[in-house]
Amino acid sequence: MFKTRLSKILAAIFIFSTIMGPGPGLYLIMPEGDESPASVFGIPILYAWVVLWFFVQAGVILVAYFKLWSKQENSSE
Repeated sequence: MFKTRLSKILAAIFIFSTIMGPGPGLYLIMPEGDESPASVFGIPILYAWVVLWFFVQAGVILVAYFKLWSKQENSSE
């Protein structure tokens, strides 16, 4: 039960982050007509936005690896 609920939550987060990375998230951080791009820690905000969602996806993969994928499944020999 725990694994199926966690897998659904992780799948939803992963799909959401895939959509938000390059898609509508662009318009949330850079409104149309904004001539000067903002920056975060010297990085253009668009790149920082994409990197944020990349780390979200990487976190989902790591949680799935350590919590959902058992070691018995990996050793098929």
